[in-house]
Amino acid sequence: MAQNLIPGRRPRASRGEQGFSMIEMLMTAFILAVGLLGLAMLQTMSLRASRGSRSLNTAVEVASGVMDQIELEGRVSWLNRTASANAGPSLNDLPSLVYIKNPAPGPIVQQFNILGGLVDTTSADTAVKTPIFTATTTQADNAVGGIGRVTDFTVLVTFSDAVNANQAAVTRSVTLTRRITHG
Repeated sequence: MAQNLIPGRRPRASRGEQGFSMIEMLMTAFILAVGLLGLAMLQTMSLRASRGSRSLNTAVEVASGVMDQIELEGRVSWLNRTASANAGPSLNDLPSLVYIKNPAPGPIVQQFNILGGLVDTTSADTAVKTPIFTATTTQADNAVGGIGRVTDFTVLVTFSDAVNANQAAVTRSVTLTRRITHG
């Protein structure tokens, strides 16, 4: 039977040549699966990086908050010391000072929760009572003046927010140092 060829038209395919072959469908499914797995891995890595940056940001806020408290105590003690004409009250007259009037020469260690606040063990909320960040505050006297002192304070905040390939916790830290004048 002779086929009538019309210019611009393809001849009709025979029955066995219609549609996609099984190999073409399997290759398409394989390429799609590899692409979807790549997107899933990218999403996992993005979530991990986001959690790490959130923890690092909270650690910086904890260190900055402790340092701001130290600076506030320094100003209060300086104003208290210089308030009277010649003989101001001593630091013992300011019982609420935590950092400036450190009775022990060692560091002050405090525990902070995931929200950046001090750990409250009496709370029922696990986010408030679970320690995540450890802030260690140390001080080094630089000079002793007639009325006040100048001290370098260092706040080291350590935390673990990830595990390595061996499932061991990875410890990260943030350090902040300021020179404070106080009474």
